[in-house]
Amino acid sequence: MVRENIQEFSVSEISSAIKESLEENFGYVKIRGEVSGLSKPTSGHIYLKLKDEKAIINAIIWRSAVNKIGFVPEDGLEVVCSGRLTTGFSDRYPGRSDYSVIVDSLMPAGEGALMALLEKRKKEFSNEGLFDEAHKQQIPKFPQTIGVITSPTGAVIQDILNRVNDRYPCNILLWPVPVQGEDAAPLVSEAIEGFNSLSVKKEFNPPDVIIIARGGGSIEDLWPFNEEIVVRSVFKSSIPVISAIGHETDTTLVDYVSDLRAPTPTAAAELSTPDKKDLLSNIEEYQLTLNTSLNSFLENKKQKFKNLIDQLINIQQLFVSNKKSNFQNLSGSLNLRILDEQLKSKNKDLKLLSERIIQGQQAYIKDLSKTITSFSKLLNSLSYKSILNRGFSVTRNSKKEIVKSTKNLSHNESLKIETNFGTLHTVLEKIDE
Repeated sequence: MVRENIQEFSVSEISSAIKESLEENFGYVKIRGEVSGLSKPTSGHIYLKLKDEKAIINAIIWRSAVNKIGFVPEDGLEVVCSGRLTTGFSDRYPGRSDYSVIVDSLMPAGEGALMALLEKRKKEFSNEGLFDEAHKQQIPKFPQTIGVITSPTGAVIQDILNRVNDRYPCNILLWPVPVQGEDAAPLVSEAIEGFNSLSVKKEFNPPDVIIIARGGGSIEDLWPFNEEIVVRSVFKSSIPVISAIGHETDTTLVDYVSDLRAPTPTAAAELSTPDKKDLLSNIEEYQLTLNTSLNSFLENKKQKFKNLIDQLINIQQLFVSNKKSNFQNLSGSLNLRILDEQLKSKNKDLKLLSERIIQGQQAYIKDLSKTITSFSKLLNSLSYKSILNRGFSVTRNSKKEIVKSTKNLSHNESLKIETNFGTLHTVLEKIDE
């Protein structure tokens, strides 16, 4: 039956209507299918078809999107692509009535395909030398600022902050990024380059080390950290990078190119900082060793001084005894007048010699006293009590910890204030910041 009263359309009108209806109902889609008929002309675009058992859809990847995809698909590979569904290859050929997918995101479908692509990239980067140990940088022992690239929400950033505060409180500079999805890879790469450019722009002090972190997930969730743009940004970073991606069993290409891999974000915080408890313990050991060495040195000098005094007395007594013996021997062969004259002469010599011995002894004792005084002053200057003598004080909380900040204090807590004139016991009422 012929319908004479239906509306008449031109070819352009019906084509435009179909295009509008298609883009309105299926504007941006995600499609899973097998690649076939792949074509890569010199223009740089990639043309292909997506097919399954019952249908085929044309697809095109414009040259501007090829580099963002990160890999070139092959015939027979099952992929998941995202893009805009339209007719006539977008506005370039608006009059054509066939429909196509303008692809801007493409990934292998399934874990097996992803693992194959991962191994392929790993081999290529390894052949380039990106994973060589010669390029690894040392992680600083005492960082002042740690840069963290991760999601601003979730447990990862909190785990890092808590662990750093427990071990070695320092500045944390967070660069928030998504850690999965299509935008994750370029934003993580931008964050790495951004941290490195801080030293050039001199807006902030650049971090001494960078931690790239996220929690566990599937290979698809972790895939942004296998993208070439992220791997090359880590390799070019002049700031050492610690990777903490996923759990201990998860491995990404960022783990291979980074300067140090941590099994978890918490472990990354530990690897990037020393433990303040160990540092304080080392300082106390050094102080004890220094005090012991100084005391031992002074005791040794005192003992040597005592030995020298004893030796000097013995020598003096032996000398006097010898002189007396010689005097007695000579007195038998001399008359009283000569003996008296010789005795007077010898007494003068003896007195002079005794005075010299006493003077030498006093000079030696004086030198040793100066040495002992010098070491005593050095010992006092190294002791914290010398600082108290200058009018300062040391405040300790109820745990006997030295109060360095309000974090060491609590309301109504008992405090001890040590000064040069005694120890004051008090209770904290309030804190004026």
